[in-house]
Amino acid sequence: MRSSRGIDPKEIEMNPIEELKAEHEGIKIALEILRRIAAGIDEPGSEVDLQDVSQLIDFYKIFVDTCHHGKEEELLFPALEEIGVSRNGGPIGVMLSEHDIGRMHVRGLDRIVREKDKGNGGFTKEFREKSEEYIQLLLAHIEKENLVLFRIADQNLSTGKKEEIAEGFERIESERIGTGKHEQYHRMLDQLQKKYIG
Repeated sequence: MRSSRGIDPKEIEMNPIEELKAEHEGIKIALEILRRIAAGIDEPGSEVDLQDVSQLIDFYKIFVDTCHHGKEEELLFPALEEIGVSRNGGPIGVMLSEHDIGRMHVRGLDRIVREKDKGNGGFTKEFREKSEEYIQLLLAHIEKENLVLFRIADQNLSTGKKEEIAEGFERIESERIGTGKHEQYHRMLDQLQKKYIG
């Protein structure tokens, strides 16, 4: 996400690749929070906070998918295709497929939470398994993007193209998640991180 966590904010503003990497760090924190919640389900006396899980699911739907994946799918990946990175049978196709699988996992988590909220079920083995599948998928996905696609982009996209992509990123954030929502997600993650990770 846009708070730097060790990355110079000016560098992020100038380089959309660094912005995506910084967002990955926020996503990894959200995944670790989910892991801690799912791991604690069977502990004696534990009670899952539905509001916390619902906030995470909202983050995965809106920030991870609509905003972060939207930036990649609409701006970064087409720019990489323009310089010869293949989609079909190539790394872009793999990333797009994993985005779709991630959406499927989030829909599954959302369904489980809604059933629990209606009193029709509990946080069971299915919730743990779905959480772990999503966590493993995204962590591997992030590593592939950071080590492969983002390096290709950083080394081969022109300064002008990066500036164009950065402007597009701003537009996506403004139109898709709205002013101030990014900061709101930061505050939410900070609170949940303190609660579940320390």
